[in-house]
Amino acid sequence: MAQFVGIDLGTTLSGLAYLKSDGNPEIVPNADGERLTPSVVYFDAHEDVKLVGSAARDGGDPDRTIFQIKRHMDDPEHLIDIDGKKWTPSEISALILAKLKRDCSRIIGDIDEVVITVPANFNELARKSTIAAAEMAGMKVKRLVNEPTAAAVYYAHNQGVQGRVLVYDLGGGTLDVTVLEVSGDNIKILTSEGARHLGGGNFDEILLTAYEEQYRKQTGAELFSDERHRRRVLQAAEDAKKMLSKLQRVNDTIANDKDGGIARIDLTREGFEKMVRRMLTRTIMLVEQALDSVKLKPSDIDHVVLVGGSTRLPKVKTMLEKYFAKAPKSCGNVDECVALGAALFARKSGRIQEVCNASYGTLAMIYNAATGEEKLQNSVVIPKNTPIPCSRTQMYLTSEDNEKLIEVDITQGEDEDPKFVDVIGRLTLDVPPNRPKGCEIAVTFSYDENQRVRALVVDKQSGRSRELAVNYKGAGVLSEEELKRRTHHLRAMRIE
Repeated sequence: MAQFVGIDLGTTLSGLAYLKSDGNPEIVPNADGERLTPSVVYFDAHEDVKLVGSAARDGGDPDRTIFQIKRHMDDPEHLIDIDGKKWTPSEISALILAKLKRDCSRIIGDIDEVVITVPANFNELARKSTIAAAEMAGMKVKRLVNEPTAAAVYYAHNQGVQGRVLVYDLGGGTLDVTVLEVSGDNIKILTSEGARHLGGGNFDEILLTAYEEQYRKQTGAELFSDERHRRRVLQAAEDAKKMLSKLQRVNDTIANDKDGGIARIDLTREGFEKMVRRMLTRTIMLVEQALDSVKLKPSDIDHVVLVGGSTRLPKVKTMLEKYFAKAPKSCGNVDECVALGAALFARKSGRIQEVCNASYGTLAMIYNAATGEEKLQNSVVIPKNTPIPCSRTQMYLTSEDNEKLIEVDITQGEDEDPKFVDVIGRLTLDVPPNRPKGCEIAVTFSYDENQRVRALVVDKQSGRSRELAVNYKGAGVLSEEELKRRTHHLRAMRIE
């Protein structure tokens, strides 16, 4: 049985690595000989088979092909209807994980327990969905680890990076900026900032729009005749983007098969960089936000390390070098270092101190002594960047006479205004009747190493209490019973 296995379940590419006997991690190729597997699933209409990876990407029918499911892991209502069956993001992700497990186990032996990476800004539901996907694929999650943390582990192992490090992780679908301190085998996370929908896929869409405009200008017609054709041109745009990382100019020819129109596309690196300038500027703003949150200056950072395929854009490197006055480090295999770091993390001997990826609190009536007014606000119990695991308690008072039910909304976010935070769960507690207002209620939030939240509410007067893990409601959220049923069903599927 393979030990110390790490998986990067990516937006566009996924990979599995294991730790060899010499202590070095190695990527395990899939059955197609690829080191990384495209995170794409195709449901064949003629055979009861699910294609995963490159074959799925080239399946041809866009209505039966699922791309970038990772972007929906936090959506409790997201369902995909295929032939009358509704698939949740967890189930689609489970198909990807099942292929990785099956293909790689043929090389390294049975895979049971794994470390899986997630974006640092993944919320509670997205983390829970990732664990559910692994369970359906027949794997136990030893630990979820944030992608920048895994990458830092790899850079420390492979390049000896030490000191205060900023990880700039720009992948196919997400951006994470994490500041951490590395000392020997010990890693302490200081802060993380990120954007859930900012990555290489967004750059591809911008190029696709440029293709559309050029075709319309040259032919007077629309480029796309159907979604299948749009996907084909999108792939051409992605290929051009990659070439522009090596060349200053790229020429391409695109056609509409139905009307016979043909257009010649002339792209320059400078022109492409202008197209994506606003998005790249946003990444620097997130870098500034991360540094500001821990009161650091660019000169306080010893190393900037690159993670994710989109950091191959030359503009990313020059932009970061200008901001930090030092060249960022690249391990070469920026697509693979997260999976490699996850394998190292699985056997990590040093101490890794993660932090809360967001603030957690509850909605409460807060009295303002200056104005004499009372209004509903978000009251933070666990502030963002608190070292984890942790547990914090806050005391509140009932606001009305004869309250019979205490309701505690669990919030995620830093803002005081309830409109700008997410309510991720609710806990209710029955209390004795006929009590005056002002009774003490203790609210305790606990945050575990997988960055999952539990809440405990205690009525101090009666001693009554209730505790629960944060639970989400929605068509795409599986109950424990449904999870077991779908796990059994998935394991019987033919996945290629």
